[in-house]
Amino acid sequence: MNENTEARHPFLAQLKARPLLCDGAMGTLLYARGASSESSFEQLNLTKQDLVQQVHIDYINAGADVIETNSFSGTHFRLAAFGLEDQVWNVNLWAAKVARNAREIAGQATFVAGSVGPTGKMLAPLGDTKPQDIEDAFAKQMEALLAGGVDLFMIETMASLEEMEIAVRAARKVAKLPVVAQISFSPEGHTLMGVNPEDVKALLEKLGGDMPDVVGINCGAGPGPVMDYMTRMIASIEELKLPADRLTFSCLPNAGLPAMVGGRYMYMSRPDYCASFVKPLAQEGVKLFGGCCGTTPDHIRAMRQAIDAFLNLEKSLQAKGSVRNPVEVSSVSNAGLDQDESATKVAKGALPTSGFAERLQNKAKDDFFVSVELDPPKGSVAKKIIQAAIKLQEAGADAINVGDSPMARVRMSSLATCHLIQQQVGIPCIIHFTTRDRNLMGIQADLLGCQALGINNILALTGDPPSVGAYAHATAVYDVDSVGLIKIINKLNQGEDIAGNSIGSPTHLSIACALNPTAEDRALEKERFGNKIAAGAHFAMTQPIYQLSDLTDFLDDFGPCPIPILVGIMPLHSHKHAEYLHNEVPGITIPDHIRSALEKAGEEGAKVGLELAEELLDEVRTIARGVYVVPSFGRYDDMCTLVRNIKSKVRA
Repeated sequence: MNENTEARHPFLAQLKARPLLCDGAMGTLLYARGASSESSFEQLNLTKQDLVQQVHIDYINAGADVIETNSFSGTHFRLAAFGLEDQVWNVNLWAAKVARNAREIAGQATFVAGSVGPTGKMLAPLGDTKPQDIEDAFAKQMEALLAGGVDLFMIETMASLEEMEIAVRAARKVAKLPVVAQISFSPEGHTLMGVNPEDVKALLEKLGGDMPDVVGINCGAGPGPVMDYMTRMIASIEELKLPADRLTFSCLPNAGLPAMVGGRYMYMSRPDYCASFVKPLAQEGVKLFGGCCGTTPDHIRAMRQAIDAFLNLEKSLQAKGSVRNPVEVSSVSNAGLDQDESATKVAKGALPTSGFAERLQNKAKDDFFVSVELDPPKGSVAKKIIQAAIKLQEAGADAINVGDSPMARVRMSSLATCHLIQQQVGIPCIIHFTTRDRNLMGIQADLLGCQALGINNILALTGDPPSVGAYAHATAVYDVDSVGLIKIINKLNQGEDIAGNSIGSPTHLSIACALNPTAEDRALEKERFGNKIAAGAHFAMTQPIYQLSDLTDFLDDFGPCPIPILVGIMPLHSHKHAEYLHNEVPGITIPDHIRSALEKAGEEGAKVGLELAEELLDEVRTIARGVYVVPSFGRYDDMCTLVRNIKSKVRA
């Protein structure tokens, strides 16, 4: 499009005049309203048009200026997985028609954006799909959306800049409609293909006159991380010194990260929290807002109110001649213990069989157990984590607990990492062992490997779903959940595999289970915890807590706990860090007074966070057998200081 496009197309004209609001997640609502996740949501454009139409209407009524068609997976590549590869035209044509009909029913002047997602195919050299085949697939989808009457194309959730380039060029060839192009970054700040926010600048230079009218970020992460990536992207693109109004920016994040609640994955960020990022993003130059996975009409309604408030503030400032200052943002990303799935009732398992578990049951006052959680390396070199383990052992740590590709992001296997630490450092490890990536055979094989390598302490977890991480197309296994895993370990401790076959010598594995004392559904968490104990867990490890009452209130409600507890403590480093964990990371709840204290602390946030953690540690000693501490941002030196202080107080 040329410089005069905005004068000819209403969408760009309105976007130039004011921020616009897109809708939220389509799949989230379709699934919540009964659609099966095992079939194509896009097929509903043909079979259940009323269901799709009502989602559009609900978003329009919530205040959306733009609704996206139900066509995210509408290329023949994606539809082929459901045997619908010959339905590309009908699926996309009706996606646009259903959206337009919803607009007519709602009676609002809403724009209809044709949603175009990635093909799911890898280009050479990683794959064997030709660029022309990708372009043809995008063109066929876009032609059908155009025939259905879309007002613009919304290219979204891209991980590859090459695929994004192909999609944008295809859109420019198909029609003279506005083009929005969005990339998806993981909470770690890059895409599956290793693209960083600053890399988008090079793509725009390459596209030249074909560059999109709007570029931005959607999906991948919640508002906190996305705001940081958005700021970085904007700063980099501004170096191009493009003509005024040639390009604007969009931001449609997820509602945080998902957690398993009542058998379904739920996104945890509240509408008011998501809406709180509208003003600072608008001040950075973002003009197109909205939501992706997990967002609902309630989130869009809250964003509508935030945009309107921002516009009113702008008018007031303009009237007074005030000048706005950019808002500083910081990136925070960390998480605590993995969230378990709902437990099922199983028979009571074996009694503790290892010295580790017996030590935790020891009531000696001068023996307070301290473990430190370390993430495995992202590559194949373990030098850094070995050095950290050495320092922590010297500080007095009793063990190291090691995550199993935490947050569903690829890292060195926890089994290999634990083996290296125990072999080279000599400190015991607690391995986080998930059922996400292993079938029943793999689970038992790796557990036998743990026994053989002397890794005798197992934290039994279900594991974060692959959709949370950088490999959204990876297949999860989940033959059993965490309770089933505890049952399997107990069978091995009795000398049998899950089928009752003898394994010769029994294993001697200590079994830890996860406990979330601040779970929103207290009744469900009580049942799950009871099932884990009945299945044979030897001790529990809590999600990070921030006040003693979080645990004591749960235990008062649960009743006498027959197994020792290690309390999770993750020191906070800033108000931003606290807000991110509280609003976007499943299983972590931070009290208002803690977040307020960090906000008041300002630049002293890290110091205050450590002081609060140490105060909580003193209180925890009265009710728990030990703690595990989680370092944020790899700050192991702080953890060494914390461990030394704990141990010195225990010995005093």
